[in-house]
Amino acid sequence: QTNIDETLKQVQSDVKIIKVFSIKDEFDFSVLKPYESVCDYFLFDTKGKNPGGNGYTFNWEVLKNYPSTKPYFLSGGIGLDEVESILSFLRRQESSYCYAIDVNSKFEIEPGLKDIEKLKEFKNNL
Repeated sequence: QTNIDETLKQVQSDVKIIKVFSIKDEFDFSVLKPYESVCDYFLFDTKGKNPGGNGYTFNWEVLKNYPSTKPYFLSGGIGLDEVESILSFLRRQESSYCYAIDVNSKFEIEPGLKDIEKLKEFKNNL
């Protein structure tokens, strides 16, 4: 997973590459085009002061305009309280290429230490 502004040459590799894009209120999907051929997945996260783990969701309606067939990860402040919203999102057209749900800070006991019981509950509720 890449969270910084790498060059295309830096992300070309024999390993699976997940390129992160940060979204606030809107997103210019044209920035995806150069990465289509070198990344295996995109990850859409909430734009915040940190490159990840900010704990806030973005408006998933933005993904209605997703122009690609590249599978993507949905991320950004996802926790147990978002299960119903995720299930609703997954029933909509814009989720067609949603490959995975990325979780982080809402499942942490402390930075880097996940609450396994919360993760199990989340998985079971989906």
